[in-house]
Amino acid sequence: MKKVIIIGAGVSGVYLSILLKQKLNEKMSVIVLEQNSSSLKKLLATGNGRCNLSNRDMNIRYYQSDCQDIVEKIITSFDMQEAMADIGLLCQYQNHLLYPKSEQALSVKRVLMNEAERLGVLFFYEQEVDLIKREHCYQVYTQKQMFSADYVVFAMGSEAGKLSGIHSSRYDILEKLNLKVISPYPSLVQMKTKPALKQLKGVRVKGCFSLLENGQVIHREKGELLFTDYGVSGIAVMQLSAYCQPHHQYEISIDFFDEIDERKFHEFIELRMNKEYNHFYDGLINSKIALYLEKMNLSSSKEIVRILKDMRLKVVGLQSYETAQVMKGGLSLHEVNDCLELNKYPCLYAMGEILNVTGLCGGYNLHFAFASASVVANAIEGDFYVKNS
Repeated sequence: MKKVIIIGAGVSGVYLSILLKQKLNEKMSVIVLEQNSSSLKKLLATGNGRCNLSNRDMNIRYYQSDCQDIVEKIITSFDMQEAMADIGLLCQYQNHLLYPKSEQALSVKRVLMNEAERLGVLFFYEQEVDLIKREHCYQVYTQKQMFSADYVVFAMGSEAGKLSGIHSSRYDILEKLNLKVISPYPSLVQMKTKPALKQLKGVRVKGCFSLLENGQVIHREKGELLFTDYGVSGIAVMQLSAYCQPHHQYEISIDFFDEIDERKFHEFIELRMNKEYNHFYDGLINSKIALYLEKMNLSSSKEIVRILKDMRLKVVGLQSYETAQVMKGGLSLHEVNDCLELNKYPCLYAMGEILNVTGLCGGYNLHFAFASASVVANAIEGDFYVKNS
């Protein structure tokens, strides 16, 4: 019997274990090593516990990596709704977003783990991998013991959200194998700003928000922004953070009235000024923002239009990995082939978050995690039958 070791009991690791047992059953022993005391911890936090699994608009433009061709093949060849139905999970679209019918991440975890355990997958917890060696087969060393395997799959995830553990050795393992690792940094994360408008903490606004560098628009998002005591948060801000690069200087532009063009809005403000309201901004905008703007003592319609259509905040940093949804960086895709097998090491694969692939909010990262596991499962199955035919 052949043996595969999967390092990491996150989404891609658990799903791969199911697929391999479905395909090869008694022909292959499947072991999953997890450094935490339980599996799928990060999954439970996705989509505010509702678990947004995928998106009807599956397009490469929603992803960033160092080899888009590989990513595009993976994401477009996988049908999440069909794949989940195959393991007993009913899902449905809400507009473009795919959720489990239960709208509970917990139910997704239970279905995955029930199926893996039913098929005979072996899970070993609190097993942090330190080293991998290759002789006639692979030896995987944890802090507690050594495992041998014919196939090894990296599915360690990233530090994002802290739920998969800090585990800095996940990158050390790759570097010891002389593999190129793009330095990871937080993405889909809140932003620190100057000024940080603490007096507006808790205020949510809808509008259009732009990320600027040297006055030029890098990316624009329509949606919701949340003011915090350190800067800004909200889905639109998370999306903008995906376009930030280390050591670059950015601003955020807030357009509170994106549905009105500047000329018409200017006419509206002048008309309002002529009425000489005691509290000019009442009825226009949230009362806390109104109070903040009143203290600025803006006297001309031009100044008022500018602040309401283009309020600028300097981005002075991103929040840490502890609150990030994903990390940019990881194992370079130039180290793997189309089947996600490492070019330098036959029968050694990488998938999911450990790769240098990040998607935007909206189910894109979970879709890639599941889809990449499907690719690896097909590759291992094909290799197994070639060698044993």
